[in-house]
Amino acid sequence: MNRLSYILLAIWLLLAVAPAPAEPAPTNADADCLSFRDGDVLYGKLLEIQPGSVIRWQHPDVSEAIDFKPEKVGQIDFAPRTSTAGQTDSSCKLWLANGDMLEGNLAGCGSNALSMDTWYAGRLKIPRRALQTLTFNPRTPILFDGLSGLDGWTQGKSGKAFAGDAGRWLYRNGAFYSDKSSSIARDLKLPDRSQMQFDLTWKGALNLAIALYTDSLQPINLTDKENEPDFGGFYSLRFLQTVFVSLNPIKKKDPPRMLGDQLIIQSLQQKDRVHVDLRMSKPDRRVALFLDGTLIKDWIDPDGFVGEGAGVRFVNNGPGGAVKISNFRVSKWNGVLEQAAADAPDTLHDVVTLESGAKISGAVALVTNGVISLLTTGGATNVPLASVSALEFARFQGQAPPPSQINAHATFVHGGSVTFELLAWRPAGVEVLTPDIGKVTFDPAAFRHLQFLAPEPK
Repeated sequence: MNRLSYILLAIWLLLAVAPAPAEPAPTNADADCLSFRDGDVLYGKLLEIQPGSVIRWQHPDVSEAIDFKPEKVGQIDFAPRTSTAGQTDSSCKLWLANGDMLEGNLAGCGSNALSMDTWYAGRLKIPRRALQTLTFNPRTPILFDGLSGLDGWTQGKSGKAFAGDAGRWLYRNGAFYSDKSSSIARDLKLPDRSQMQFDLTWKGALNLAIALYTDSLQPINLTDKENEPDFGGFYSLRFLQTVFVSLNPIKKKDPPRMLGDQLIIQSLQQKDRVHVDLRMSKPDRRVALFLDGTLIKDWIDPDGFVGEGAGVRFVNNGPGGAVKISNFRVSKWNGVLEQAAADAPDTLHDVVTLESGAKISGAVALVTNGVISLLTTGGATNVPLASVSALEFARFQGQAPPPSQINAHATFVHGGSVTFELLAWRPAGVEVLTPDIGKVTFDPAAFRHLQFLAPEPK
C-alpha cells in the first residue's frame, strides 16, 4: 500500500465514526478538490504549489499538511467563493488568439498593445499580435446578484414529492440547498436577452430541472401537463442522472419535443460541482449552455422562442440527491457568443461592431477617452465607445513568439481561462509566465479550476 492509500484509509476511518452533518448541503461543497491522475480524489484546502517540487495540501482531519508530487496530480477544483462587487463589475471580455479569455475594464489601446485593468492581476498589457476579439458587456445594471434569503422566492413541490417525500429549499450563507424533491421559483423580470450564472454542487445523482422564461412559479407535471393549471410556454433544461442534459420546449397543448439529441457529458460523472452559464435570446430563438467556461450546446429553436414568462424555476427531482446553488447572477446579455470570436468575418482588418448591428472595417489607431479612432478606406473616423458592442482585431501576420514552457491551464470563477507556466502558487499570489503577457501575479481567488498539463512526449 502506497503513502496516498494509507492517508486515504486513515481519513476514511476518521470520517466513518464522525457524526452525520446536520446541514443538508452536499458533502465537501465548500472544500477544494484534488484530483490525481490515477482517478483518486481528496478534499481539503490547497496551501502551496512549488512546481517540480511539491503540492502542499491540508485535510481537515489530518493535523499536518500533506505533500504530494506535482506529476501525480491532474487537476484542482477550488471551492466556490462568494463574489464581491469588485469581482463582478468588469465591463468587457477579451479573447486572445490562443483561446484564452480575460475579463476587465479597457484602459486603452494603441498600435502595439491593449491595456486592461483587472481585479485579479492589476493592469495587464497585451500585445496586438495576441488579440482576437474584445466584447463589451451591456451597459445596464446587473438584474440580480447573489442570493440573500428566501424572501421573494416561491417554494413548491416537484411531482415526485406528492408521493410523500416532500422537501423544501433552505437558505444559508448565500446559497440554496435541497436534499429532497422540491421546487423554488422567482419572477426575475428577464429581458429579451439575458445571461444567468450560478455555481451548482451536488451529492449523489444530479436530477435537476431548470425552467427558463416561465410564468409559473409552481412546478409542472410534464407527464400530465394538459391537466395542470394554465401556464405559458417555457424551456426545461434538465440534468438527468448527472451526465444526461437536454432542453425541452414546453407548451401546455403541444406534444412534448426535445431540441436536438440528449447530450451525454461523461466528464460530469467525475465531478460534484460545475459553473453553469446560460445565455438566452428571444430574438435569436437561442439558449446556449456553458459549463465551466466551455460552450456545451447552442440550441436554436426552429419553431420560435417558446418562453412566455420572465421567471426561473429550479426543481430538484431527487430521489436522494442533494443540490446546492450559489453565486447566482442574472444580467442583460449582448448576444455575442464566445465561439463567434473564432470566426472573424475579416481577418485582414479590424472590425468594429456597433450595438445597432452595423459593422465598420478598418485599422484601429487608438482607443482612449471613450473613443475609437479608426482608419477606414474613406478616411479617419471616430466611433464613440459607448455605441460599440464588439471589436474584432485583424489576425497577426508576423512571426509568432517562441514557444514557452506551458504547464498549466486555469479557469476563472466567472468564465474564461488562461494558460501559462506556473512559477509558484502561494496564498499571497499566483506567479505565472504567459507567452503573450509575460510574468503576471494573479489573485488565487480568481480561479475555479487549475489543470496541470501533461508534458508532451519527446
